[in-house]
Amino acid sequence: MIPMRRFLSVSTLLLGAHAFLGASASAENAVIKWKPFEKGLKDAATGKKYSFVDVYTDWCGYCKQLEATTFKAKPVLAELEKHFESIKFNAESEDVVTWKGKQMTMRDLSASWGVEGFPTMLFLNSKGEIIGSFASYAEAALMVNLLKYISSGARERKVSFEDFLKAAS
Repeated sequence: MIPMRRFLSVSTLLLGAHAFLGASASAENAVIKWKPFEKGLKDAATGKKYSFVDVYTDWCGYCKQLEATTFKAKPVLAELEKHFESIKFNAESEDVVTWKGKQMTMRDLSASWGVEGFPTMLFLNSKGEIIGSFASYAEAALMVNLLKYISSGARERKVSFEDFLKAAS
């Protein structure tokens, strides 16, 4: 028979380990909270946040790589959560969205934005105005720098990305 004191110590240790591992597992399984287009823009305006729009296609290999790696990196998740409303936008979808009072398909809106390659990431201010874009795959470190560049207001102050990076180091 196990003495009660030893049982409580082992039980406490196991419960503590379970709580720690559970928290760790949930942090590792953290994901971007993607919102539909109009909801993301509305929430950004209400919360005075930026919008991050991931313009993708189903066949795009680099889009899938972003999803599998960059969009799972803890620093990227933290920056998006803190300063952005995140929106997934399928550039080939026939779903209808409203942009600046006009209804159009996601395909047509993507074309009107001039998106020609995938992935393309758009950055919008809280008024829904496009203030920047990045048309390529980005590893986590670059993505965090891009997000911080936007969220710091440097882009809107017309600071170049290179000057922003120099000042940050």
